[in-house]
Amino acid sequence: MTSSAFWGFGALLQYGNGATPEVFTSIAEATAIKPPALSRDSMEMTNHSSTNAWREFLPGLRDGGEVTYEGNWLPTNATQNGTTGVLESFNDNENHNWKFVLPGSILTISFTGHVTAFEGESPMDNVGKLSLTIKISGEVTFA
Repeated sequence: MTSSAFWGFGALLQYGNGATPEVFTSIAEATAIKPPALSRDSMEMTNHSSTNAWREFLPGLRDGGEVTYEGNWLPTNATQNGTTGVLESFNDNENHNWKFVLPGSILTISFTGHVTAFEGESPMDNVGKLSLTIKISGEVTFA
């Protein structure tokens, strides 16, 4: 049987500019992007009549989780700087529209969120690295 696996090379993390129509820009030089880890609360509804004394639950609120980005740190690049890039998104205290696009557009995950962590690293024996964390607010869509 032939596998349907895909190669992750070429995945993109994009942020929207808020315009109408909205234009999305890919953050430069990504090396790893972790999509949202969706989760859901459970609400216990166990009672004295629960069958055979088993706990019972109802599904509760969903949480989109976080998206993380790792890439080469380009402090003056328009997609990473504090004027037009993701550092500006960290500083503006607003939610933005984002897209995580798998290679060949096999799947696009769209969400709204804000940057909660912007962490640069300048190791002595390697290129500068940038790590971002985006907290999702609201619904996540898959298309």
